Amino acid sequence: MSNGSLEVMQNVSANLRLARQQQGYSQERLAELAGISRRMLVNIEAGESNASIATVDKLASALGMSFAEVVRPPPLADKELGLPLRIWQGVQDDSHGSLLESVLKPGMTLELWRWQLAAGDSYHAEADALGCHEVLYMLDGQLELLLPQQQQRHVLQAGQSLTFALDQVYSYHNPGLVVCAFTKSILMYPHA
Repeated sequence: MSNGSLEVMQNVSANLRLARQQQGYSQERLAELAGISRRMLVNIEAGESNASIATVDKLASALGMSFAEVVRPPPLADKELGLPLRIWQGVQDDSHGSLLESVLKPGMTLELWRWQLAAGDSYHAEADALGCHEVLYMLDGQLELLLPQQQQRHVLQAGQSLTFALDQVYSYHNPGLVVCAFTKSILMYPHA
């Protein structure tokens, strides 16, 4: 994960390797199903790559797993999810994103996240799969959401919300002088 913790990256490495082997996939086949290069998968499984959230999500989807199942500690494979779990850590201590809860149902995954960004900080995201949507709700401060492909810029204040498709690159930016905090719910229909 970009700027993710070493612990989370180790979880991803171990869980992907185990799930791939249990399902009888070669690294080449899983990479093909996820739409990433085999070299990237080799590096992720070896713990040598700092994969993006979108890449880990593609791999989870290809294995029929939820994002939470891939990032949690491996010994919890058939137990509790081990949540919340800090997935993204920015350069500044006050910038981070944590997965709070995840629900996996046939054909659908719902995730609840809590994020915050330090004053002046940003997060840039890759596009997710078609059929993924985010509902963002501002808790504190001000957040600027940029959707460059649609040439849209939204500025949200505490108490405001916005829904948008995640099949595009986007970025969060805190233009304020204080930390901003928000929740986001991500709804994924991987084959929509």
